[in-house]
Amino acid sequence: MVLRSRRFGDRIALRAGSSERTYADLVDRASRLARHFVRSGLGPGDRVAVMVEDGLRSLEPHLAAALAGLVAVPVNARFRTAELDHILTDCGATALVHSAGVRATVAGSDVVPRLALVLGTGPADALDTCPEYEALVSHGASGPPEVTVAASDGAMIGYTSGTTGHPKGAVMTHAAGMAAVRANVVAFRVVPYGACAFSGSVSFTALLWALVHPHLYLGCSIDMLQPDLTVERWFDRMHEHGSTFTFVPTPYLDDFAVEATRRPEAVARLVGACHSASPATARQREAMAAALGGVSLESYGMTETLAAVTVTTSLDLGPDSQAEDPHLTIGRPLPPADVYAVDASGRRVAAGEVGELVVESPSLFSGYWGRPEATATALRGGRLHTGDLGHVDGRGFVYVDGREADLIISGGMNVYPAEIERVLHAHPDIEESAVIGVPHLRWGESICAVVVPRVGSGLTPEEVVRHATQQLASYKKPTRVELVTSLPRNANLKVQKSVLRSRLT
Repeated sequence: MVLRSRRFGDRIALRAGSSERTYADLVDRASRLARHFVRSGLGPGDRVAVMVEDGLRSLEPHLAAALAGLVAVPVNARFRTAELDHILTDCGATALVHSAGVRATVAGSDVVPRLALVLGTGPADALDTCPEYEALVSHGASGPPEVTVAASDGAMIGYTSGTTGHPKGAVMTHAAGMAAVRANVVAFRVVPYGACAFSGSVSFTALLWALVHPHLYLGCSIDMLQPDLTVERWFDRMHEHGSTFTFVPTPYLDDFAVEATRRPEAVARLVGACHSASPATARQREAMAAALGGVSLESYGMTETLAAVTVTTSLDLGPDSQAEDPHLTIGRPLPPADVYAVDASGRRVAAGEVGELVVESPSLFSGYWGRPEATATALRGGRLHTGDLGHVDGRGFVYVDGREADLIISGGMNVYPAEIERVLHAHPDIEESAVIGVPHLRWGESICAVVVPRVGSGLTPEEVVRHATQQLASYKKPTRVELVTSLPRNANLKVQKSVLRSRLT
């Protein structure tokens, strides 16, 4: 896929601030870096950890690893030393490529000194302040190394977000990666030779395969908006470069919808605007649909699937939608993937019945690195057991009802936190919420709602309970309400309910 990009020649592949990189330059620099990997003694299958900030250099180590037959291991640039050391040790990394901004994190590591190769790229967005690296990728031996890579070989180990415990490394083959790219081109409506306003970070494994590689695959220009992302600058860049796609992390949804309404010229060429990260409220999704119409889309996927396996289309919003609830569904399965709910014995459940969501797809990971028991639990009969609870309506639209691990059993009754959260989010004075189970002597578990009030609202716990009681059965209402200024999130912006449980139980 990397060498395929040569056909795009002098087209702009990457933008970062006022700097640009053509496809020809990107592939040439990655090829020289790949040769350096091989000359340094790295061989096929060796793991190369990549911990880089966003900028013109960010993709070079990932592409170089592919060209050298190595396995890339993305490490979130926001991680601390202990988190870096866990990944380096867990995957048995041989090398590390890092940018200047994470130098202190790298310097504190006990594992890094034992690696065969440690390479710094300098500041992520500067072109002339790291002469050693620039000499390597500008004047080293040209052309990719002569290595043979099979479709079944490992291409990447993507570490899960680790909302509970240590993250696990999901192994992806080249075949799964290509299946993911082809599926994501469709899911995210990638326009050949289009322009992507990339508001995310290459530190996020899922975004590399969901958005970056599919856009490079079709000769698009990627405008890297981090690390100086503001909504105003985001819209300025979309207007300037005629962006055809962007993705909107949950924390930006409200401001994005407002700005899209205020500046329609900046989103005039958008074909897709995908929300990502943690679940959005129905109110937020309605606001995005009002501002963007069918351009707004939702999808479902995870590190273990690489590809989006469900997606909404432009036909799924508005009065003609066939979904039971167009502002809550994550769409229908995207062929050739299939997504459905099963009971504890693994059998499909009826339409509307809640079960565990399972996925069948050619883009599935092949297993967790060094964890055969975890692999056997997740991959059964060629399908991925996601750990997500959900249901499928009579028209085939999929809905997520929460994590299996988050299921609350109170007095013998199953309570799904996502249902309560949806009700709470409809309250005008609630910004966001997370519902967890806490121990109860009589009922086993009771329901605790952790709520972030809108600024200046004067919301009280009593009002939260009163609102829930009006719309939910009594056994589902919160018996405890904690008002907080923010919810704990991990580096991938997912709410950490495990942290809330440890604080409140």
